[in-house]
Amino acid sequence: MFIGANAQVVFGFDYKDNYQNFTHKDQNSAVVIAMYNYNQDSTLQPYSAILSVKDNSTDPSLTATNGVHFNMTAQQKIEFGIGQLGFRNEVLVKIKPILDNSFWGTRMFKLNLSALENFTQSDLLFGHQDFTVVIDYDGSKIGIPRVNKSMFTIFPNPSLDNIYVTGVECKNIQIIDLMGKVVLNQNIPSNHINIETLPAGIYVLNAMSDKGLVTQKIIKK
Repeated sequence: MFIGANAQVVFGFDYKDNYQNFTHKDQNSAVVIAMYNYNQDSTLQPYSAILSVKDNSTDPSLTATNGVHFNMTAQQKIEFGIGQLGFRNEVLVKIKPILDNSFWGTRMFKLNLSALENFTQSDLLFGHQDFTVVIDYDGSKIGIPRVNKSMFTIFPNPSLDNIYVTGVECKNIQIIDLMGKVVLNQNIPSNHINIETLPAGIYVLNAMSDKGLVTQKIIKK
């Protein structure tokens, strides 16, 4: 059996959340664009979209600029040609972050899929036409290591009010929203932070600890 015009195909950013966090030191960091073929047979037509960069030069609310904080082609066609086999195919699009040893925190830009070919917006993976890329700067100028996630726990997550960190001793804690803005800043040694006043949503918790930098996504209910 071959796929015809009414193929069961979904296409897009292969992440359930509509953002992904990358370290500025990883030159291999990449966004995954995937095509899922639910019929699991050979495709008879191409499936493609134009991947466009939205950065601070086009949207002042974004905090990263192409060519300054990362290097990506402003627009490129992501295509899966005729004859794709199997359930899942992927293209890795490198973001090429630019190393910065004097900045600590996060910068953000967005990617957009448009000019959809042989599929519609309703066929986009997880419904994401726009996708947020967060570049995380981890204080490498002063030799701060990133703490492996196996060494600490942040709970409860999601939470309505209080969040606790175990496994490390936190010196300070920051909560950053997806726009890159610090919305809570706790500069006292404590493994507890109250997020009761924050609007519901997704945030990034950054904490300087005795073992290094702790970073994890948190959800305020």
